[in-house]
Amino acid sequence: MTDLSILENLNEEQRRAVVDTEGALLVLAGAGSGKTRVLTTRVAYLVKNMNVDPYNILAITFTNKAAGEMKQRVANMLGESCEVWISTFHSMCAQILFRECERIGYGKNFSIYAEAECARVLKRIMKSPSDADNEKNAKLFDTYYGHIKRIKSFNRDPKEYAEACIGESKIKKETLRLFDLYQAELKNNNAMDFDDLLINTVKLFDENPDVLERYQRRFRYIHVDEFQDTNKIQYRLVRQLAKGYGNVFVVGDEDQSIYGWRGAEISNILDFKKDFPDAKVYKLEQNYRSTAHILNAANRVIANNKKRFDKVLKTTKEGGKRVEVFNAYNDREEVDYVMRNINDLVTLAGYNYGDIAILMRANSLSRQFEEALTLYNMPYRVYGGIRFYERKEIKELLCYLRIAINPFDNESAARIINVPRRGIGDTTVQKLIECAGANGTHLFDVVKNIENVDGLNAGTKQKIAGFKNLWLGLIDAAGKSDAVAFSEYVLKASGLFDMYKADEAEPDRVENLKEFVSAVNLFRKDNPGKTIEDFLRMVALISDADEIDDSNSVTLATIHAVKGLEFPVVFIVALEENIFPSSHAVIESDDNIEEERRLMYVAITRAKERLYVSSSRCRFRFNQRQNNLRSRFVQELIGNVPAKTPQTPQSEQKSTFKPAYTGAAAAKPASPAANAVDVSEYTVGRKVEHSKFGTGVIVSVSGSGNETIAGIEFENLGIKKFVVALAAKNMRLL
Repeated sequence: MTDLSILENLNEEQRRAVVDTEGALLVLAGAGSGKTRVLTTRVAYLVKNMNVDPYNILAITFTNKAAGEMKQRVANMLGESCEVWISTFHSMCAQILFRECERIGYGKNFSIYAEAECARVLKRIMKSPSDADNEKNAKLFDTYYGHIKRIKSFNRDPKEYAEACIGESKIKKETLRLFDLYQAELKNNNAMDFDDLLINTVKLFDENPDVLERYQRRFRYIHVDEFQDTNKIQYRLVRQLAKGYGNVFVVGDEDQSIYGWRGAEISNILDFKKDFPDAKVYKLEQNYRSTAHILNAANRVIANNKKRFDKVLKTTKEGGKRVEVFNAYNDREEVDYVMRNINDLVTLAGYNYGDIAILMRANSLSRQFEEALTLYNMPYRVYGGIRFYERKEIKELLCYLRIAINPFDNESAARIINVPRRGIGDTTVQKLIECAGANGTHLFDVVKNIENVDGLNAGTKQKIAGFKNLWLGLIDAAGKSDAVAFSEYVLKASGLFDMYKADEAEPDRVENLKEFVSAVNLFRKDNPGKTIEDFLRMVALISDADEIDDSNSVTLATIHAVKGLEFPVVFIVALEENIFPSSHAVIESDDNIEEERRLMYVAITRAKERLYVSSSRCRFRFNQRQNNLRSRFVQELIGNVPAKTPQTPQSEQKSTFKPAYTGAAAAKPASPAANAVDVSEYTVGRKVEHSKFGTGVIVSVSGSGNETIAGIEFENLGIKKFVVALAAKNMRLL
């Protein structure tokens, strides 16, 4: 049966790719070009028009969500009972191995270990269970586990990896020993981790040609989505299966290859024709998402990469707003600029909060934006991550600060008594809590008198005594240090900083801890004479924000987290050298810079209608003042037209709102919504009531008109600075 109606909604290049059904095809699908539609339509075309049995079609993608959406699209065209095999790489391999595992020495019904189970296996091997003997073991565990995961996910020979990537000879030798023991333990448990699913499927096919031939006959038409994200072992698996009939259809965009840090090989897509010399190449350059101004910016940026195919995104969406570029004097001014524009977009331009995204290179940059959104009662969500003050490492540091100031905080003490690991297990902690309850006292009192507690052996008491000494030292330091010095002391004395610094797998946690100290420092500058107790009260209010409706909230996210998503309005912030591109990329190599540029391209192409990019000449980060050069990507984006910057340096305490120019739209006039506020009534000494922070007194006023900034001192919270035009809706004058 022939059904050409399924081709009706395709453009000419999409249609050509769909109807070319034999041999190897590489479809270069630019951002927003409808690649998933092309892939699913091709599957339907094979069945409806080429009489291919659905049983002989394979379609692979990367996430369960993407696989589910693909299944639904195919089902809509072919019916729910369609037998096309659509899955992720890992799911496909698991299904194959459950049928064939005995061929490679595994028993039927083998287990698949998730991350936590894999970690427990290695801990047992290292004789370091959950209540580890000491902090040193915890550090070593993080190091070795990180190396083992990288060996497997990058599909590297362990010895070759150790020589290339591990400097210290002792660590190198121990990594190799533990790798072998870890693999042997998994095999002994008749278990595989997620990397094993891929590795063992390739091994199965290599060692059993008859099994490979059977699956080659089954999968006569192979489709791979997001091909630029495949790693070495995944591509090898595709090549194995494709050798049977040679019908392999891969869809991807080398300009969106941004996962090299976790093993993705851009060479897979760049060198596809080396492995399949007769492969035909189709370019999908028609973008259905963004306006011409946004696409022109994206094209200008990505054109600076050398390792790419020659393609240029085009759109029928002419006109629209031009990209706006702002170079702030400092990071506070940048945050204010973003807040003012969000306010205008919602109150004047008809956008909802849910239409807007603030994108950044690293999640440690989110704190100031989170605090500003909270101050102005703008709903937000941290997509693909956790709000700054809710992050694990920040919660732990907050607990240490709290028990130093309030020793009777049982909850905080219980959370961090074994963080970093001190060999004080959950059972022991529960005994201490029960002892405190039975005596009508607090955990602090029990710990302080640990030698008198029954039911604990001498070794356990010694470990608790070590924590007692730390606790008493923190209490003593709290009364002698200012807020910044104290927070720095707690971060180091607690062992948190060293613990997370040793965890090479999650460097963001160290950056977040440094950013916390920066937050304390900024609070102290804004509130002379205020203490760490005042800062903690402020954090508690920010953290206790009401539950929000995610569907109508500003999205805060790293760029990696939003790949595949789109927003009517996008702000890309902190575009400075050593931030974006990252310092690692600047130091390492051109390849790293090219991946950073691809990340910038992904960020730009998330925007449908409006795009704002901003940078700061001076940024207070990791408790240091940084004077930054604007990112090279900004200059690439705007071409030869410079962005406007503030003409007069602003103080650390002040900020202005002067939207910049990109060779495009001039700075926007002040909004009517802002003009409706009579800022002259906001005078020093006037009392106000804020909907979130309660009653306060205006202690300073600077600026004029819509740029009037009021410093308001709230009881127990210190001074907070508001742009009156923005904050007036959340306050009333008393």
